[in-house]
Amino acid sequence: MDQTLMSTGTAAVLLGVSRQHVVDLCERGELPFTRVGKHRRISPRDIENLTNPLTPDEQRSLWLHEVVLGQLILDPERVIRIARQNLHRWQGLHRSDGMSVHYLNQWEAILDRGIDDVRRALVGIDRQSIELRQNSPFAGVLTEKQRAKVLRNFAAHRAEPHGLLIA
Repeated sequence: MDQTLMSTGTAAVLLGVSRQHVVDLCERGELPFTRVGKHRRISPRDIENLTNPLTPDEQRSLWLHEVVLGQLILDPERVIRIARQNLHRWQGLHRSDGMSVHYLNQWEAILDRGIDDVRRALVGIDRQSIELRQNSPFAGVLTEKQRAKVLRNFAAHRAEPHGLLIA
């Protein structure tokens, strides 16, 4: 048996639901499974996909912005300065009635409210934070080397059945 697959009971514990609920999810096609004999077996990746509302692109953006948050904590003046410079430059490049300017204006208001609000927007998983990250003014905060390393680690994490483990 493939050791990376788990029983419906284990999946239920991870999800915080009953085993029968997991079986029902499988039978309705909402949770992929494999049969091993008479038993259903579930990939940890499918459990993660069920519990994580983010698409792979949104997850990648979150990973990048988590590192931006680290830079914000280390050097808030530099990070906020870069974001404000980008905002002012980009606001003039887009139609004033377009969605990009709408998000850039939201970022400007968030920056004006302070670091706690910036932190919440950078790593929030609510729909507004996800959409704001698609129009992020934090380009240039990470070096190209840092950005490439985050993207490599994210790809490795996605490829591993249980996520990236550092030994």
